Amino acid sequence: MNIGNNINAGLLNSLYQGNMAQYTNKLYRNFFPPPSNNAKGSGTQLGMDGVSYVNNLRTSSESLSSVLRELSSPTSPHRIVAISSSPGSVSIQHTGSKPSNIASMTVKIDRIATGQSNEGSRMDAKAAFEGGAGTNRFSIEQGGKTTQISVDVREGDTNKDVQQRMADAINKSGAGVKATVEIDSETNTSMLKLESTTTGSDAAKSGFTISDVSGDLVARTDASKVASVGQDAMFSVNNGPARTSQSNTVFIGSGVTATLNKASEDSATITWGREKSAMRDSVEDLVKRYNNLFSTAAERTSDPRAQNLASRMVNISKTYSNSLSSIGIGFDSSGKMTINSEKMDKAAESGKLDQFFNENRGRNFGFTNQLGRLADSVSRNPGNFVSGSMFGGGLMGNSGYTGYGNPTQFNFFSAGSLLDFML
Repeated sequence: MNIGNNINAGLLNSLYQGNMAQYTNKLYRNFFPPPSNNAKGSGTQLGMDGVSYVNNLRTSSESLSSVLRELSSPTSPHRIVAISSSPGSVSIQHTGSKPSNIASMTVKIDRIATGQSNEGSRMDAKAAFEGGAGTNRFSIEQGGKTTQISVDVREGDTNKDVQQRMADAINKSGAGVKATVEIDSETNTSMLKLESTTTGSDAAKSGFTISDVSGDLVARTDASKVASVGQDAMFSVNNGPARTSQSNTVFIGSGVTATLNKASEDSATITWGREKSAMRDSVEDLVKRYNNLFSTAAERTSDPRAQNLASRMVNISKTYSNSLSSIGIGFDSSGKMTINSEKMDKAAESGKLDQFFNENRGRNFGFTNQLGRLADSVSRNPGNFVSGSMFGGGLMGNSGYTGYGNPTQFNFFSAGSLLDFML
């Protein structure tokens, strides 16, 4: 008959013009009868609603599988990090595998590295600036580089206004000096503070001078007054001998680079695990993707195979409900996962969140493993989770394909199988 030739000609023309999806839909409408009614999961044929359902099953199950693999992987480099017990004192810039030869490290900071610091005079913040209006210029010299800076003073400016305008101009200049205006609300005074962005005891690098070029802003604010010179950081690792560094970013061993933020009498302990906020983000992502797959199946109320998938997900979750509850994951009346933010925050902070997925890693009957196997099964053969015949009668009435079962038979959702059928 000519129908095969017509299909082939239309297919080739569509492939040539890049209209494969449009041609496939047209074929379906012309040759495959629709369901007897439009309710989700009803009728004996799969219909376009069923096609959409199976596609959604595959997408949502693949998405769930992906996040489960990430959570269950023992070597995810962007999740395994060195964690400081006191990030206010010592923060860590390290990702990668945990060193095999050590369980933890300690870092004690006696002094952080600083650059030269200048502190101007305290001035009445609200009083009118006594210098004249107009453009003032001053220069900052550091490490052999001189930067000239201009500041406009306006009629009616207060001391605070002028100090803030100087600070803003210095910070924008790239002179290697950070400027701030310190306000004392009790005395209503303000002070211009300058600090070198280069640290260490080498004055040639961390020292600077500031002087007027035209006008008298530096002289009137006393911005050239040195409060302290630069100094090196002093710290120790694992109770070892004192070390010094001109920078606060230091390599402390075992692949770990630390930033020394604040001196402390107590040592910070460095351990390895999943970074807390990243771990919490991944678990929240798991909840979202679980709910997407569950809703896709549960909302197809008249389809027993879809309902069976939803029930299997609930049964897995019920088995581990106590453990899940301890890390802040619960379930509402419909079966969807919910998050108790307070519980999850505490679980992340204590390491319990990471521990739960560590304990389930590689276990045949762990939550992650069981849910992952089910999600993988759905993504490989989504047709196993839909009831009814795809084609019923019509062109392929005796094909033997029922929308589930042997995946080696003709599969409407496989572009390769569809091409085989058409040709």
